[in-house]
Amino acid sequence: MPAAPLIVLIDGECALCNGSAAWFARRNGSGRLLFAINRGEVARVAGEPPGGDPDTIVVWEGSRRLVRSEAVRAMFAAVGGGWASLAFVAGCLPVSWLDFVYDQVARRRHRFAGPSACTRLSPYDLAE
Repeated sequence: MPAAPLIVLIDGECALCNGSAAWFARRNGSGRLLFAINRGEVARVAGEPPGGDPDTIVVWEGSRRLVRSEAVRAMFAAVGGGWASLAFVAGCLPVSWLDFVYDQVARRRHRFAGPSACTRLSPYDLAE
């Protein structure tokens, strides 16, 4: 039985978020990752609050809501190969350390990639 898909909710206005999602989409050969905007219909049906959660990535794995480093680890595991190994190794580290690194990147995400560098997901990759 194939593994259940992961619903990945991203900030649709963040260039780094979109670029990261596009990177994962190119490696999503198994089709396990489904992407949606965190303020859209898919997010609402999944149980997200109105307006979504703009401060973090959210991954729904069945009825489990994963955020921050747990969400990223689940995505790396889903694409498989060496990336799954990276997710496994990261799982050996304390979540507080991984979340600290995640928070540092998230806090500065608008500096890393401006609007002109925004890589949008193709409509084929979005669940909405």
